[in-house]
Amino acid sequence: MPASPETMNAIRDYHTKLKVLNLSQPDPYTCQSTCIAMAVDDPNIEDIRQRLEAIGSPGDPQVMADVIRQFPVNYELHLNACLDDAKTWLEEGDFLITHGWLTHSGHVICLSGLEIDTQNNSYKFEVKDPWSEFDAPSWSYDLGGNFYDGYYSSYCIYAACVASSSYGDAQSIYNQGELDSSYKNMWVHRFMP
Repeated sequence: MPASPETMNAIRDYHTKLKVLNLSQPDPYTCQSTCIAMAVDDPNIEDIRQRLEAIGSPGDPQVMADVIRQFPVNYELHLNACLDDAKTWLEEGDFLITHGWLTHSGHVICLSGLEIDTQNNSYKFEVKDPWSEFDAPSWSYDLGGNFYDGYYSSYCIYAACVASSSYGDAQSIYNQGELDSSYKNMWVHRFMP
């Protein structure tokens, strides 16, 4: 049965207006360079990894910013963002890179869009995850090395990327169903059209 006009109007999708790549990270250690490669439209993950390592720790957002600024992109680094900020930027067609406690050592993913369900007052983030699909209920990845382009709930992104300080902390926040969309504790690399 087709959805009613009311239901169709209740769901709004937003997608990045930038040309980005879909890339799988070649090993468990290159999520940062793979996400940068996607955002700057340069598939040379190894070159980006070498640039990161030449400056410092590849997972440091400032080190990532220094490498990103080597490319001709319209870009800003935000070290204290919230979900409301991310939603606004995605509604404007931006492409975002952020860090989350999706693994014990942390993991970097891209946010490329937003699905807002006004009827149910909820939203999900379109994610480009270079490792594979993350299963929030079990708080784990089943497999690695298979690029995932799909949606993660706002609860998952909040727990992993905003409110937590460790893998166990993120899982606990998710299991409790916590979400404060105005809480600022998220670092975001923002790419604008």
